[in-house]
Amino acid sequence: MALKEKLEKLKKLNEQNKEPDWEIYKEAWKNAIADLQDTIMYKWFDDYAEKGLMTFALVPTKRNEPYIGEYLTAVLEITLAENKFLALEPVSGVTIEYDGKLEFYMRGNIDKKVSILRRVINEKEHEWIIAKSYDSKDHYKLDKLEFEKLIEEWLQ
Repeated sequence: MALKEKLEKLKKLNEQNKEPDWEIYKEAWKNAIADLQDTIMYKWFDDYAEKGLMTFALVPTKRNEPYIGEYLTAVLEITLAENKFLALEPVSGVTIEYDGKLEFYMRGNIDKKVSILRRVINEKEHEWIIAKSYDSKDHYKLDKLEFEKLIEEWLQ
């Protein structure tokens, strides 16, 4: 996020001059996570699951974070052939630069990990971003093609 965007975001927060409703924010965060998991399982990779190339499991997990408090969510575990396991794990609903963060990684491979960041566009819309590093040049809009390329790269 460029300095200008950060300053505009700070200005907007100051202009609102009120504390956000963290319960509403928490519900939106939980819904965004569930929607992303559903998109991955039932839209992007449904055909792989039908052919037995991937299996999915949602593992319930409880989080407790500053501002939004305690909530129940789930880690999406993706099982591939030859005992390869991927996990999409919610990490934080509130970050300095973004409006939520998940980690996507291959179990047992410390170098095969990216952050999936949520950016709220307005009250009804948000977008997901793959961040391979802190450098914004390594940030890409999350879509099926980028997600597939990432998994393919990790399997080489």
